[in-house]
Amino acid sequence: MQKSIIKTDEQKCMGCNKCIAKCPVNANDAKVIDGKNKIFINAPRCIQCGECIRVCDHGARYYFDDTDELFDRLEKGERISVLVAPAVRNNFHDYKKLLGLLKKSGVNLIFDVSFGADITTWAYLKAIEQKHISSMIAQPCPVIVSYIQHYQTKLLPYLAPVQSPAMCAAIYLKKYKNIDDNLAFISPCIAKTIEFSDDDTYGMIKYNVTIAKLKEYISKKRIDLSSYPSADFDNTPCDLGFAFSRPGGLRENVEFYMGSNVWVKQVEGIDEVLDYFGQYEKRLSQEKNVPARRRAELQTWV
Repeated sequence: MQKSIIKTDEQKCMGCNKCIAKCPVNANDAKVIDGKNKIFINAPRCIQCGECIRVCDHGARYYFDDTDELFDRLEKGERISVLVAPAVRNNFHDYKKLLGLLKKSGVNLIFDVSFGADITTWAYLKAIEQKHISSMIAQPCPVIVSYIQHYQTKLLPYLAPVQSPAMCAAIYLKKYKNIDDNLAFISPCIAKTIEFSDDDTYGMIKYNVTIAKLKEYISKKRIDLSSYPSADFDNTPCDLGFAFSRPGGLRENVEFYMGSNVWVKQVEGIDEVLDYFGQYEKRLSQEKNVPARRRAELQTWV
C-alpha cells in the first residue's frame, strides 16, 4: 500500500486514543515517547478516509496535498490546466473569482469536471448493457477502492470497470482534445492523491488540490478574491453530470437513463458502507445472490 498522506503532529497529540476507536480499519499504532502516549498512522493499513482527522479534538492529525506545489509550479511557468469539482460552487462565495485567481496565477484552461461525470454515467450504462453486468460496485471514491483492494478482495471482480469523473475528464482531454498540459484537480477529497498515483490512472492528473488547503493558501497569502476579475469554465455545460457529486447523484443519473427497471443501492457514511460490504461478501461466501441491477432479480436479496 502507498505511503499515507495523513500524519500526526506529536506536539498536539494527547494520546487520547479517539482516532484508534474511530478508525474503520485499525490503522493506528500507540507508542510511548518520553513517557507520553502518542498515536501514529500505520501507513500500510491506512485507506486515507480522513476519519481520524475529523474526530481528533486536538488538531493532531493533518494531511498533505499539492496546493503549494501547484502555485509554485505555476510561478515557475509550468503549463497546467485545472479540473474543478462542482463543490467549489458551495465552498466559495463567488467561485468565478476563484477561477479568476487561477487564471491570473497562470492556469491555462479550467474545466468543470461535471462533463466527466456525464462520461462516467455513459460508461456505466455501456458496461451494464454490453458486458451484461448484473451487479457492480461504483468506484468514483478512492477510499472505497482502497478498502476493497486491501481488506475485501473477494469484491474486486464487482468493482465497476469505469474510472471516476475526474479521470474520465482527464482521459477525454488528453486523448480527444490533445491537451498536453499537466492537470490538477480541485475537490474536497484528500484521497484523490492515492487515486492519481495509482498505476491504473496512468499519471494523467498530477496535482490533487483540496478545497480546504486551497482556502488555507488563500488565507495564508492574504489573497483578496474580490479583487480578481471573474472567469468562467472553458468547457461547454454538462448534461446531468452536475448532480453526480451530491449524495445519490450517480443513482439519479443512472435511473434517469434506465428508468424504474434499474435498482441502485445508495449507501452513505464510512461505517454504513463497510457494513454493507460485509453483507455483500458474506452472501458471496455463502453462494447466495448479491444485489442485482434489475428490480425483478432482487427477490432473493431483499
